[in-house]
Amino acid sequence: MTERNESTDADTSGTHDHARGSHGSHATSHDASTQLSAHDAIALDLLIEHGFDLDAAIAAAPAADATIERRLRAAYDQFLRFESYPVEAPDASLVDATLARIAREDAAQRDRLRFSNAPISVGSSKRWHDFIALACAAILLLSVGVPVMSWMQGRNAESMCASNLRTLGTGVASYLQDHKSLPIAAGFGAELANLADWSKYRNHKHLDALVGGGYCAAGCAACCNDTTGEGYASQIPSDAAMRTWMGGMRMPAIADRNPVIDLSRRGRVIGTFTMNSPEHGGRGQNVLFTDGSVEFVYSPILMIPGSVDLPAHQENIWLPMDRSQSEDGLDSPSEWLGVDIFLLQ
Repeated sequence: MTERNESTDADTSGTHDHARGSHGSHATSHDASTQLSAHDAIALDLLIEHGFDLDAAIAAAPAADATIERRLRAAYDQFLRFESYPVEAPDASLVDATLARIAREDAAQRDRLRFSNAPISVGSSKRWHDFIALACAAILLLSVGVPVMSWMQGRNAESMCASNLRTLGTGVASYLQDHKSLPIAAGFGAELANLADWSKYRNHKHLDALVGGGYCAAGCAACCNDTTGEGYASQIPSDAAMRTWMGGMRMPAIADRNPVIDLSRRGRVIGTFTMNSPEHGGRGQNVLFTDGSVEFVYSPILMIPGSVDLPAHQENIWLPMDRSQSEDGLDSPSEWLGVDIFLLQ
């Protein structure tokens, strides 16, 4: 900070500029907008060193410096906003084109790299040229092939999750036809009436009722990427939720794990409410709609069609709407309006 002020003071004087030029030396001027403060630089270094784990970075920060902790939280929130920014899915043809180019390059390398058993003179550079070409080919395969394979694995996991959700949607539709109600576990009413905290309520057990009733196979109530056992997030069974299925509208009903609830159950600090589910690398989440369709969405904020309960509006599917029709956090269950789309696992 001191260097920047000294540089600024020096640059404001034309006389000083002339004096520096006359002596043949000129200090390099830096744009202040490109410089990080000392606290921001330390905060970013800590986040990178700890794999963007906010809790670990805070624990490693100097305990006496509260400014660094504030900058850590601010930087972490900014990175979460970058990750949740909606982007268009890459063109699948790019993968095919990239793999085809790798194949052509590989074939060309095999044609060029012909090692002979004949002795090579010490002064010849042919052998070194061959090794350099081989190293370049290896670097090309690593720098292009590995990201492409990672991308393909991620898309395969998304596809498997979407297929599983469609099966789950078929199970819910069959259950509705047989029972004229949503899947509800025993003791639902009494437990919900005594609920004091959303993080202590296990909504996942209602989807487990589909497995118990034979409406879908074991494991259908969780994404293939879910290693926690929490399962999909879904609507809390209620009259309003029942109307979303029976009203002939396309409403979000079941989705990948709710990251807000997930963090709160682990005692973690929740930096933003617009984060995506962790199931697919934070890119987005698969959502099953009441018409049986499944869509991969890149933000939890969706446009909800109008109904008898609420007009058309934007809504965060991870948060309950309170009686003032606002979504500002995990309010007490007693404050829940009860007619919004709130997906809880």
